[in-house]
Amino acid sequence: MKGSEAVARRYARAARDVALAKGDTSLRTELDEVAEVVTASAELRTVLGHPAIPADKKTAVIASLWRGRRPSDLFLRLMDLLAQRDRMELLPSIAREYGRLWNAQRGVVEAEAVSASALDETEARGVSAAVSGALGKQVELRRRVDPRLMGGLLLRMEGRVYDGSVRARLRALRERLAGTQA
Repeated sequence: MKGSEAVARRYARAARDVALAKGDTSLRTELDEVAEVVTASAELRTVLGHPAIPADKKTAVIASLWRGRRPSDLFLRLMDLLAQRDRMELLPSIAREYGRLWNAQRGVVEAEAVSASALDETEARGVSAAVSGALGKQVELRRRVDPRLMGGLLLRMEGRVYDGSVRARLRALRERLAGTQA
């Protein structure tokens, strides 16, 4: 798996370089959209990964996902290249790495907010604004729900975890009580 991540990183880096040179700002969105669909569909992953299906058919399958919209030429060329080289299974990894590289290029920090219930738009904007204010950088916030947190918020960014969840507070209280009783 580590080798495939390195390969995905190389494709993402090359795609980012070409997108920057051509001024293409749509590739990131296109990659995210197709990666989401591919990740959600086992059937689609099977078709894209099947060695007996010709590369042009795989590219056509990907192109058909756009339903009337036309993806960028750079996106189509990347899909064709991945199909020709039998690398379509790397799409989610390439999309993830491309997003990371794109944000780094623009000086944007990626953060993930995990909460017990879904954050509405106002709450998400508030979290983004607070993080942005603290860091002095623009923040791209992804949201995820984990009911095990019970409440509060867990924030992951720049390799760090800031845990303000009820679960973490209860765990800390339990450890303090256990430490004082021993």
